[in-house]
Amino acid sequence: MKYRYYWLIVFLFFFIACEDFFIKDKEFSMKVTPYTGNDLRIDGYFYKNYTDDKVDFLMFYSNGVFFKNSSTSVELESRLQDPNYIKNLRDCRFCWGPYNINNNILRFEFYDIFGHTWHTCIANCVILNDTTFNIENITFSSTGKKVDVKKEGSSYYSLGVYHFKQFSPKPDSTNVYIR
Repeated sequence: MKYRYYWLIVFLFFFIACEDFFIKDKEFSMKVTPYTGNDLRIDGYFYKNYTDDKVDFLMFYSNGVFFKNSSTSVELESRLQDPNYIKNLRDCRFCWGPYNINNNILRFEFYDIFGHTWHTCIANCVILNDTTFNIENITFSSTGKKVDVKKEGSSYYSLGVYHFKQFSPKPDSTNVYIR
């Protein structure tokens, strides 16, 4: 009986310590830079339907931080106004990252899982107009190698054209990963 507790405690310590074991890139390579331009509207969110009722969405903030997640299209705006939903996402590692815009090129860095390891990746996007952009490809931050997302990763649904929808009030950009 005594050994069961011992092994349980050892297992719990191992399990708690494993989170960082599976995270290959712990830091973002991009720096947070405030956005003051007008290439892209930031007074709402950008979305892309990836199934009939699911949307991938991104919110960009003037402090150079973005928030991304997925939702059902019906629940999206009510979730964004729910303080409990937002509170739970403040410490969600893969929901936050830095972005920058330069000469109609949007780049944002995010965490994604490949196999059993989390990596930071950069989405490379062309801004078509202030309400539309196209994610053309994704690269690993640490190596610059383009990711074949259909073969290697779970971000395949993220590629493509995103459209803007004005939304207010946006949740603030407070999170535990980017200051």
